[in-house]
Amino acid sequence: MNNLSIRQQAILDILQQQEHCSVEELALHFEVTTQTIRRNINELCSIGLASRHHGGVGLPITLANRSYVSRKVTNKNEKQFIANQVVKHIPNGCTLFLGIGTTIATIAEKLVNHQELRIVTNNFEVAYILSQYDNIETWIPGGKVRTNDRDVVNDNISQFYGQFVADIGIIGCASITSITKQILNDSDHEIQTENYVFEHELREAIVSQAIMNGSQKNG
Repeated sequence: MNNLSIRQQAILDILQQQEHCSVEELALHFEVTTQTIRRNINELCSIGLASRHHGGVGLPITLANRSYVSRKVTNKNEKQFIANQVVKHIPNGCTLFLGIGTTIATIAEKLVNHQELRIVTNNFEVAYILSQYDNIETWIPGGKVRTNDRDVVNDNISQFYGQFVADIGIIGCASITSITKQILNDSDHEIQTENYVFEHELREAIVSQAIMNGSQKNG
């Protein structure tokens, strides 16, 4: 087992809460120099507990998603802000597709006072929150619940969403990245930037695509 210093463990605790932090922020927080923080970061990265990012450090990139409980408390203030902004654009009386993830569940918490909503979701945390309210109609699919994610994701979910037409569909994602390309032609060159959205698994992306295809508006 790796023996971490008190400061290194504290850095990991911070990263569990907000996923990324700059070197300057950590140095200010611990009242040490940036050089000291960089040494701590280098040691954490060398044993695979952290990953360097531009100007700072974050959680290591893995193919497996973290537990739902862990993700629920990560970036909690940011998720609350996103949810507050999103619900402003959701009218009463609409049909709403809600995808998987903790940010979507936070949005669901803000919908409890809406009237005559029809919610179609494979996110069981969303279903649990909203099924307690008579003013909201909630539809869920059958299948095995993924305990680490509190949702159902299988080959039948696209068909489930295909039974409905939504006014609005809202999905989350694992990450977003931009790739810049240089396009050459005979006389000049052009710089193009393309944005890509990623999920942890292909089947999660397929479900998100089904939500988008069945919605008049997407978010």
